[in-house]
Amino acid sequence: MKLKDSSIVVTGGAGFIGSWIAEYLRADNNVTVFDNLSTGKKGNVPNGVELINGDIRHENELIKAFKGADVVFHQAANVQIPLSIENPSFDSDVNMRGTLNVLEACRKNDVKRVVYASSSALYGNPEKIPTPEDTIPNPLSPYGLSKLTGEYYMKIYSSLYGIETVSLRYFNVYGPRQNPDSPYSGVLSVFSKNIKESRGLTVFGDGRQRRDFVSVKDVVEANILSATKDNVSGLAFNIGTGIALSLNDVISTLGRITGKNLNVIYRERRQGDAKKSCADISLAKEKLGFTPKVELEEGLRELLKS
Repeated sequence: MKLKDSSIVVTGGAGFIGSWIAEYLRADNNVTVFDNLSTGKKGNVPNGVELINGDIRHENELIKAFKGADVVFHQAANVQIPLSIENPSFDSDVNMRGTLNVLEACRKNDVKRVVYASSSALYGNPEKIPTPEDTIPNPLSPYGLSKLTGEYYMKIYSSLYGIETVSLRYFNVYGPRQNPDSPYSGVLSVFSKNIKESRGLTVFGDGRQRRDFVSVKDVVEANILSATKDNVSGLAFNIGTGIALSLNDVISTLGRITGKNLNVIYRERRQGDAKKSCADISLAKEKLGFTPKVELEEGLRELLKS
């Protein structure tokens, strides 16, 4: 399957990852963004891309938006782990019911393929690092649980209704357009903003927690591959780099890049945060042909320039 002259809808396409997917695909396809702009920004929507202001919690809006669509990239979600702990009903409504609504709208419109944004949060604190996809899930938050439930929906709709679905378990994605203003934002976007404003860097924990930081450019590539490869329907793939770095290591790299002596403020570790997270990406390499290309220092330099 090739993505050219296709009709594509990106839910959450005014957000961080979704807007880059729309940007990449708009030249050769008819791309529509479906977003309620609760966290996304209208300015993120690329020129020439239609924006439908809608909510995935409303199935009728999705059915109308998906009419004639070939592929749906389902990026819309609550991505805030602390918020899911504070308000699990909201998280369930958006991430579980919203995902079911997306699939129902796809079924009723005969959409060929859905690429779903899942999360490494479903693993919890796995014993095996790097973590392969066959690891038994153990989510530590309602967010992790809701993403896992979404994957099960994807698999069921693939087997029951013939919709081709692929789930991508994102690890720690970073890059331009990631909103640094929310208290739940990706840590690197917050670090970047604070460095630009000559403010201290807050770390929740001792800074030795390790994360697999993957550039949004590589994540977009993984999405495109997932929409075009054959014989991958119903599968889930880790999307990361396979390299785990501590926050202290990342801060040292940021200090070297900027030439600044960065002030680090350590606070109590947040509930629901995994101690260590790293992707085993061998399955994505084998089945999707996915290989991350952006080195962390290169990605951090681009982030600091944005």
